[in-house]
Amino acid sequence: MTTAHFPAPAQPNTPTPGQRFRAGGWYFVLAICSAGFLAAVPFWHAARRLGRAQIRTTALAYTAAGIYLVVLMALTPPQKADGSSGNETLSTIGGLSVLAVVVLACIQLRPLRREVYGGRGVVAAHSDPTVARALGARTRREETRQLIAREPGLRRELGIGRPDLGRGYDDGGLIDVNTAPAEVIARVADIDQADADALVRARTARGGSWFDMAELIDSVPLPPYAQEQLRDRAIF
Repeated sequence: MTTAHFPAPAQPNTPTPGQRFRAGGWYFVLAICSAGFLAAVPFWHAARRLGRAQIRTTALAYTAAGIYLVVLMALTPPQKADGSSGNETLSTIGGLSVLAVVVLACIQLRPLRREVYGGRGVVAAHSDPTVARALGARTRREETRQLIAREPGLRRELGIGRPDLGRGYDDGGLIDVNTAPAEVIARVADIDQADADALVRARTARGGSWFDMAELIDSVPLPPYAQEQLRDRAIF
């Protein structure tokens, strides 16, 4: 029996401060807290990740700006005993230079951070091919579930949930727990062979099939990991 499975509504994902920092927030923290002296570091990081010569040129420019600030600081005399600057002109130039470098760096880093890390404060999935493949497979499973809910007849024709039949349709890694052999269930659902064997024995004992996941779990004493894997991949 076919049961329609629809993806749950997306929940808002508000990144924590720690996630924001790891996902590019450190670009701005470093530029600001170093008073511009280390503003070049995020640009070098972005240049390495994105591989663009233009960003490397910008990184070189901020490296030069950092050296300029260091030299300017070295040339500025220490404060006098009364707390006033040893050289008001150099102090003013230094302060304005720091402000200009920090503000300009933050403006230029904003689009770069989005390119490197994505725009929502978490690392973009496409930046890690393994994550991208996993998310793509999950989306494919959801789309396939919706397809067979609309067109049940395509399930057998396309071999959905039965990769062992070799029909060639990419269902994202679904498994038909009512008809698939134990070894196929174990491989596709990534569960222990012993658990897949227990599932098939229980299926045979009951005469063929389960209605849904709740009925399967009630019938077969599977460990929590196997239950979670089957919730994600099983079709009935």
